[in-house]
Amino acid sequence: MPSSWSGPVQTLNQFIETLPLLVWRAERGGGWLWASQQWQTFTGQGEVDYMGDGWLEVVHPEDRASAQNAWRIAADAKSFEVEFRVLKADEQRYYWHQTRAGPVFDDNGEILEWLGTSSDIDDIKRLRDQERSLHGELQHRVRNMLGVVRALSRRTADHCDTIEDFLLTFDGRINAFARTQSLSTRSPTGQVNLRDIVFDELLLHHLQDDSRVKVEGADIMLGVKASNLLGLAVHELASHAVSNPASTEDALTISVAWTISGDAETSLLRFSWQEGGRELSPPLEVPETLARDFLERAMQYELDAKTHIDMLPGGLLFTASIPYARAQQSDS
Repeated sequence: MPSSWSGPVQTLNQFIETLPLLVWRAERGGGWLWASQQWQTFTGQGEVDYMGDGWLEVVHPEDRASAQNAWRIAADAKSFEVEFRVLKADEQRYYWHQTRAGPVFDDNGEILEWLGTSSDIDDIKRLRDQERSLHGELQHRVRNMLGVVRALSRRTADHCDTIEDFLLTFDGRINAFARTQSLSTRSPTGQVNLRDIVFDELLLHHLQDDSRVKVEGADIMLGVKASNLLGLAVHELASHAVSNPASTEDALTISVAWTISGDAETSLLRFSWQEGGRELSPPLEVPETLARDFLERAMQYELDAKTHIDMLPGGLLFTASIPYARAQQSDS
């Protein structure tokens, strides 16, 4: 190298060392001739390690074939571009890199060598994967939500004689479902506190008198499906309570309670809603206006729950025993 070149070459090397890239040179067939200090620091490879095909040793084994295939078509394409994971020596962890190279031609237009860079795209790659995952989850949620709405409309129509009754009942159930969804989206985990579900419905139905309404239960987080079904159940029970007043204005009482019982593997969420203060006469039958689909069959099918509805002389009693692990699952 002529002495007059030493200054520009030194300046170029200094400039390369400031780049946030792994810089390298390769002969026309893809064998490496030189790698910058950034590559050596990142991978721990010295010159004897990365020369020729040695650089492939720090490429993730699953990505080596794609890197080699990219070299096979590089000459015809006059371009080399591929994404692969590179092992970072001090962390022993692979990071995604986007690797590109352009050809250097001789006087006859033939490829003499390649100049390339590898840039860290690990954060971008992981964000893209996360975005795809969230998009898939959103699609799943939307499909399930539409399924719930469809089921609500059909079950409501089965028990309504007029369009007006249908619209009023359906609107109430959709709003109850929407409230549960709102609680779910505000939670970082997507789970919903059972206390929030109960108190939201009691507040909506003006069942707030502490002398007549008693609520007992700890903070318990529920998954999406359990939240939806228990939310609809509490809505139906509260709607029944206010739609069927007791014989005197202050006679009706409501007791809502839930507990966790059993060991870690077989624990159950036990939920109860009990009315009191009514003066009912035999035959004591569960009213047809009550949506038993939501209170019994849906919970049994979707949550493996055991449910029971009974009409006592003092009012309605609803109980549900749900496997706690099933109630906590986040699937919707």
